[in-house]
Amino acid sequence: MSWTTIESDPGVFTSLVQSFGVTGVEFEEVFSLDFLPASSFGLIFLFKYSRAGNSGSEADAVVDDPDVWFAKQTVQNACATQAILGVLLNTDGSAGKFELGEKLTDFKSFTSALPSDMKGESIGASEDIRVAHNSFTRPDPFVSDEKRAATDDDDVFHFIAYVPVNGKVYELDGLKAGPVFLGGAESNWQDVAKSRIQARITRYAESEIKFNVLSVVPDKVLKLQEELKVEGADVASLQVQLEDEQDKRKKWDEENVRRKHNYVPFVIELVKALSGNGQADEMLKRGAEKRKEKAGLS
Repeated sequence: MSWTTIESDPGVFTSLVQSFGVTGVEFEEVFSLDFLPASSFGLIFLFKYSRAGNSGSEADAVVDDPDVWFAKQTVQNACATQAILGVLLNTDGSAGKFELGEKLTDFKSFTSALPSDMKGESIGASEDIRVAHNSFTRPDPFVSDEKRAATDDDDVFHFIAYVPVNGKVYELDGLKAGPVFLGGAESNWQDVAKSRIQARITRYAESEIKFNVLSVVPDKVLKLQEELKVEGADVASLQVQLEDEQDKRKKWDEENVRRKHNYVPFVIELVKALSGNGQADEMLKRGAEKRKEKAGLS
């Protein structure tokens, strides 16, 4: 079955990895590369893909490092989940409260010895991963069996992951043959990743603003709950922070419910009801008059 595109959003990605069984992490949107979170397991970079903008990286030398879990993208529209897996499956299990969970632990064990293209095929063949991914797709009531060929005018977006592994920083781009070694991470691995992301951004037109960076960070709710247990902790301050984080999670949950809900049947019934009592024509007439007024045509 096919995969669909999903939104690059911290609430979506956090809920997605939780559905995989992962605990101890959440996603945080990065609004400036100058203010990256201090604690991060990895970065995910979303950008509008173009052959011209990507051509400058074609000569990047890929490496064959058995310690790096890397999958080539073989399934259309799976790059968001593939980038997420690139971070999760390369994160040290001893990192804080991070737990990969049974499903992804088994998946990693099964795929670790496979070549990168077979890892990509394994992602596509995993029903658990595909169903979880597709559950965040906005419902489309007008499904067509005819697939239109993509054109140069279409907006095509791509996700790339950046991770530290054994003191080295790697770029994981599923469109490449393997991971790209970016440099050592003796001090701050994010500085290395930041330089790479900035270089990618500058390759695009100055008018292009369709970029997004998410950081995979320790679960703030769990972190604050642990800090509250420490003797001498500033309980009042920590409690306020915890409530703020819990409110954020509640908002994420509400937004995800709205994303998944199909409102079309409701709209159709509403239009039928308005048409039945003559209100629809009157509303359309008033709308047309307002548009004329705004255009200065009345």
